[in-house]
Amino acid sequence: MGDTASTESTVSRYFTAWTSRDTGTVRDLLAEDFRFSGMGVEVNGRDSFLGAAAFPEDAQTTLVAQVCQGSDAFQMYDASRDGKTVRIVEHLRVEDGRIVASTLVTDSGAYLAFLGKV
Repeated sequence: MGDTASTESTVSRYFTAWTSRDTGTVRDLLAEDFRFSGMGVEVNGRDSFLGAAAFPEDAQTTLVAQVCQGSDAFQMYDASRDGKTVRIVEHLRVEDGRIVASTLVTDSGAYLAFLGKV
C-alpha cells in the first residue's frame, strides 16, 4: 500500500494541471504505461492517452471531494460549459509518485451534452 500523503499530493497536482491544460505537468505525473478506462473507452499508454484525451478549454471545473488512502484516490468534480454541467468521479491509482491508472465514471449522456455533441 502506498503513502496516502504522497498520493494526495500527486493527484491534487494532476487535477490542477489537467484542468488548467498544463500538459507538461500532466505528462510528468502520468506513468509511461498509464491506463485509462471510462465510458466504454480503454486507452493504454501515456502518449496514447494524451493524444486522444481533450478537455474543453472553456470548461470550468470544480473539485467537489477528494479522498485518498494508500495508493488509491477518488476525485469527484463538476465540469461546466455553455450552461451544461456534468459530475465526474475518477478513481486514480498512484505508484512511485506517478499515476498508473484512471477509471472515470459519469453519465455519458450528460458528458456528451457537456461536450456539445448532443
